[in-house]
Amino acid sequence: MRVLALGASDCEVLRDGWLGQPVNTLSSLAYVVAGAYVLRRGGPRIPALALAAVGVGSVLYHGPMTPGAGLAHDGSIVMFAATIPLAWRRRSFRWPPVSATIAGGAAIAVNVLTRTGAPLCRPESLLQGHAAWHALTALAIALWLAPPEGRGARAEVDERRSQPHDPPSALVRSQS
Repeated sequence: MRVLALGASDCEVLRDGWLGQPVNTLSSLAYVVAGAYVLRRGGPRIPALALAAVGVGSVLYHGPMTPGAGLAHDGSIVMFAATIPLAWRRRSFRWPPVSATIAGGAAIAVNVLTRTGAPLCRPESLLQGHAAWHALTALAIALWLAPPEGRGARAEVDERRSQPHDPPSALVRSQS
């Protein structure tokens, strides 16, 4: 068992072998699933692909822990974060719905309570708080980025563009 390595603050005991943190590694796939879900629902493509990349980087970080895994993990998170303002500017998605906000808040609470040294950290358990963090943050982001049922992001943007725009003078006249 390694004492100091990648993932040392994620509570799960670090094991020798191909998967340093098996539970955290497998739960990292939630980001890949979330990215695929956003794409399937017609959500913004670039953020969805970047979200899937977070899953790949996280698998490398918690799994084989090869040289460069930390860079792949952190770099993919930065890449995903950088896509948000760009997609927001293009109006590719909406404000986070309440369900996404609740999932995100739960993720933060779980992360705080289960990190290494925290009151609910159980390094040998199959129930890992950091794995729940992966699942909850992936859920929160998917709920945020995926358009509501039956509506693709492109349809929403096209609909906004096709609505008539009254010039300000017409609005003033109609209110008098």
